[in-house]
Amino acid sequence: MEILQTNSAMLSNYEVMALLADQKAQRIANEVAGTREVAENLRTVEFEVQKYLAASPCSTQSGDQIRELKKAFKDYELMKVELLQILNLRPKSAVELLLVIEEFEERFLLEDCDKMLSIIAKALPRDDDEEMEEGGEEEEAAENA
Repeated sequence: MEILQTNSAMLSNYEVMALLADQKAQRIANEVAGTREVAENLRTVEFEVQKYLAASPCSTQSGDQIRELKKAFKDYELMKVELLQILNLRPKSAVELLLVIEEFEERFLLEDCDKMLSIIAKALPRDDDEEMEEGGEEEEAAENA
């Protein structure tokens, strides 16, 4: 195995989704010009990845939101991989956050968990948050009836 690029980095799901969209646009432009064909297997993989990412939290994220989140978490001294997982998974509960951040209890106070969750909710709002709240209210009303 040969290392082609030594300056590689980890990408967030948002960055992968943007990269795939750019590649798709470039491929369409190339096909119109008749210059290049792409293997069918590659198209299948790209389609499946885009389908998965469209259903994930990154589908509602923007570059500004990501920069805001990184700025807000600057004081917490998180590892790059932890911040990346927060971006990709967008934890909503303390359990999810504790699973993402290594040795949370040793590095942070429990009060920090609530602060971090509020930062995440503020910096990375999601459309499905409202749907989940409405769904919970409907279930509660059905249980009380």
